[in-house]
Amino acid sequence: MVNAPNLFVIGAPRCGTTSLYAALKQHPEIYTSVLKEPHFYATDLPAQPHTVCEPEDYHRLFAAAGSQRYRAEASVWYFYSREAPALISKAHPDARIVLLLRNPADMLISLYDLYLRTGNEGDTNPETAILRTDETNFATTYFPFGLYYLRLLDLVAPLMRWRSFFPERQMRVLMFEEIYSDPGQGFRELCEWLGIAGDIPVSFDHQRARESVRLQAMKQLRDLPEHLRRKMNPDAPRLHAGKGATEIPPQLRLRLRSRAQALNAGLPRAAGRTWPAEWLAT
Repeated sequence: MVNAPNLFVIGAPRCGTTSLYAALKQHPEIYTSVLKEPHFYATDLPAQPHTVCEPEDYHRLFAAAGSQRYRAEASVWYFYSREAPALISKAHPDARIVLLLRNPADMLISLYDLYLRTGNEGDTNPETAILRTDETNFATTYFPFGLYYLRLLDLVAPLMRWRSFFPERQMRVLMFEEIYSDPGQGFRELCEWLGIAGDIPVSFDHQRARESVRLQAMKQLRDLPEHLRRKMNPDAPRLHAGKGATEIPPQLRLRLRSRAQALNAGLPRAAGRTWPAEWLAT
């Protein structure tokens, strides 16, 4: 594959991948797919409206890349896919993987709020929605996999799956609570790991980022066929940046934190770092 991607930002959801991808767009040594979440390699998950299924369409997302050191895409659900690690490792064995994680309870609550805004979630009661079981069936939804929130609390199993295909030197685990406490420093450290210049001024605001790379994005869009351009949702940045207005019962938040802490007791070994203090069930 000519101009094959060699940098994958894989989520998990609601962990800051949109903002990080916005910053990566502005780096002259990185070419980013104009379609942020093609999810091409998540063949075991339900296709979403923006999923790219055909190999030739996926190749087109990187056809306009020049001499940049990295060609990147960001598909958050790769993290939970059982097929993506093996497929990416086989197709792109030298790729770098950037994984963002967040307090799992906060992640679920943020995802629930997002899905209420986008129409994927129909239950306005956070307790019955977030605690639903796998037996629930959905009549109308565009991504049912994401609505089984409790499945997503376990970070260790999917992380170990990725670790089995990509050695530590090719995989960088970032914590949302830390990188966004000082985004500039976090970005410089990521650039150092990638071996590219870290003193590039970038904005983590997707609106400003979009303005700074507008000409590049327009050229990419012109080179894509119409059926791929239709996968672009102009409202996606606004919806993803929105703040949830749903009131979450404190007991539910504590219950989720306690459950996540028990499920992820092995996270320090899997992630190669201590349990973040912000994740404790207090």
